[in-house]
Amino acid sequence: MKVAVIGGGASGMIAAIRLSRGGCRVSVYEHMQRMGKKILVTGSGKCNISNTDMGLDHFHGGSGKVISAVLDSCPPDKTKAFFEDLGLYFKNRNGYLYPYSEQASAVADVLRFAIRDLGIEVYTDTDIKSLIKCDTATAGDIDRFMIETVNGKHYFDRVIICCGSNVAPNTGSDGSGYGLARSLGHTVIKPLPALTYLTCEEDFYPSIAGIRTKACITLFEKKRNENVYEMLSSEEGELQLTKTGISGIAVFNLSYFAVKSLDRGCKVKALIDFLPEVLENDIADLIRKRIESQPERTAEELFIGLFSKALGICICKRCGIDLRRECAKLDDDDVNRLSECIKHFDTYIKGYGDADHAQVAQGGVSLDEVSESLESTLVQGLYFAGEILDVNGDCGGYNLQWAASSAMCAAEHILGENS
Repeated sequence: MKVAVIGGGASGMIAAIRLSRGGCRVSVYEHMQRMGKKILVTGSGKCNISNTDMGLDHFHGGSGKVISAVLDSCPPDKTKAFFEDLGLYFKNRNGYLYPYSEQASAVADVLRFAIRDLGIEVYTDTDIKSLIKCDTATAGDIDRFMIETVNGKHYFDRVIICCGSNVAPNTGSDGSGYGLARSLGHTVIKPLPALTYLTCEEDFYPSIAGIRTKACITLFEKKRNENVYEMLSSEEGELQLTKTGISGIAVFNLSYFAVKSLDRGCKVKALIDFLPEVLENDIADLIRKRIESQPERTAEELFIGLFSKALGICICKRCGIDLRRECAKLDDDDVNRLSECIKHFDTYIKGYGDADHAQVAQGGVSLDEVSESLESTLVQGLYFAGEILDVNGDCGGYNLQWAASSAMCAAEHILGENS
């Protein structure tokens, strides 16, 4: 069986290797000069490949039934075994699976080496002009798809589209696969950035830029023409304060919800808890003890040793407290305002990092139009894998695991047809 894999990223290379090992004649089409460029920037260059916690709540997008079936077909252990067979050695850091070298280049290299060693036909620097489902009159009884490039027309029995999304276009992920999917009748859910930073309305952020701290962030949205904020999601972890707003892993994981809401025209608010490990009722007592132990200090110095100085100053200013005021002169109203601000530091979201600054995209080819084996329900013999589908995961190896699971799922279904 002749199979075309369109896209030479993680999912495309994994699918090609599995298909070739199963006896298929595989051709990979990649429009960049080299395969696997996006892998090199994954996980800040360390390439978190997978995670031992594969709860469905770490994935977002279309049909949970399809996502679950795909992940079940290729769980982390199977992904780990696949890469180990290619020569990659792993380290497990609290459930997060990394290459032992913590170098993304090692992951890209072992995939490229396998493709080379298997003799898989690779067309790099090659754009797909058209992808057509043929009828028997034009393609005979065997060949079912025609791919046209500048080098001519090529015929295949099966096709897997693994072109990625429109995020990080400098790595080759430029959204071109969406056009191919649409040309064959598929619906593409509007692609939007995910795993990205958020920008905020307030003007104090330059004064606290660069601070990293543990926090719990809860997102709320207010729909147009409504006055009530409804909770979207909450995440605890590292928060990074920037010149324009908020970032860090916790924010990245929440950005899916914020971006989606802003795109719908909703108002989005974040409440930040800067002391998530301290109960709300205990915050006031903590502040009073600090006042009692250092009554001669000023409000500007009150939180030094608890927060960074700049954050403590920001909290005092938001509470309307004169920074030169002695701690001994802070009253119960001041303490209560400070307590409220520490546990419920509100900020309004106005924007987000675009496709050049996000890690993945939400949206893509609708899961309503593929089977649990990721075969198109509109075009028999056409498959999808990877980020081109309407699936995105949290930080922590979930997106690369989806790339591997979806690639293996589609490839093994094709091999099952061929047996």
